[in-house]
Amino acid sequence: MCIRDRYIDRADILWVVVVVLGILSVSSLLTALSTNLITLSFARILLSFSMPFVWPICAKITSMYSASSGYGYSTALYDIGSIIGLALTYLIMALNGSWRSSMAIASVLGFIYIPIVLAIRRRFIREKDVKRSIQERSYRHVSPSTEKLGGKVIKVGLVLFLAFFSALYTWGFIVNWLSTFLVNELKFDYSYIALYMVFIAIVASILEIRAGIYSDRVGGLRGKIIILYIGLIPSAALLLISALTNMPLTRILSITLSVVIYRVATPSFWSIVNEVIPVEFIGRFGTIYTLAGPLSGIVSSILNGYIVALTNSVKYGVVISSALLFLSILLYSMVNRLYRGCSAR
Repeated sequence: MCIRDRYIDRADILWVVVVVLGILSVSSLLTALSTNLITLSFARILLSFSMPFVWPICAKITSMYSASSGYGYSTALYDIGSIIGLALTYLIMALNGSWRSSMAIASVLGFIYIPIVLAIRRRFIREKDVKRSIQERSYRHVSPSTEKLGGKVIKVGLVLFLAFFSALYTWGFIVNWLSTFLVNELKFDYSYIALYMVFIAIVASILEIRAGIYSDRVGGLRGKIIILYIGLIPSAALLLISALTNMPLTRILSITLSVVIYRVATPSFWSIVNEVIPVEFIGRFGTIYTLAGPLSGIVSSILNGYIVALTNSVKYGVVISSALLFLSILLYSMVNRLYRGCSAR
């Protein structure tokens, strides 16, 4: 992991994008074509190797190619791909009913995007400007206020990781159990679920980009924290309402608004890293930070699977997701206080 982290910090990040895209595409293709456990296992190993690169790449690209006043907007543009990809998966499955086709199409899209990344690098990226940007941002972080942080950066990073884990637990629940909730609790047909997810993707993407712009307008760590509050607090409350009410219309409206508003906070999940972590360490911290994703996904899958098996209902999992979102809000507030307190010393 350490070698991988240092590679992200030192390598040409767009070449890292190309390599990771290639591995992800091969993994998806092998999954679609798998006919035995060996092929499927190899595909999953490739996926597990490449996924930890995805979000450190986002943070690194944002810190290198975006002005500090545009961190939120740039991160939002990168991030909406996740909700669009999720909706596209549901839509393809609804159209042809084959998960293999969905994986194959995902693979083809990845391979198509590789030459686009290379063309962008060759046409628009000038190495001298990138190196100058890195030097300027490294100098900005090695300021008296940052030096005073000393070892306290580790404490800030730890709390930030726990906050991210708590927030991503809910996203893991949405990815893994939302369709189950809609089918079992609200009696949705799968074709309606696909249209539902497309609607959510469109609305959430628009709100997410607007949130990123607003975060940049406010500026600094304060802008990122405000967006987290705007997204996570209503989302946690709406999740709780959807679990506690028995009215179908109220439940579907609550869960829909909760998912959409949750996406408002997502630009700050990574743009906040650019505010508190020096650019030369983003790759190393980013890979550790990214572990919150698979860990929360594993915990969410196991815990909610056990709850569904025990109670034959997803609503108790919704309550837990809501509670962890409230915990995430408290932890992000703690990050804000710790960072500002350390900087003031």
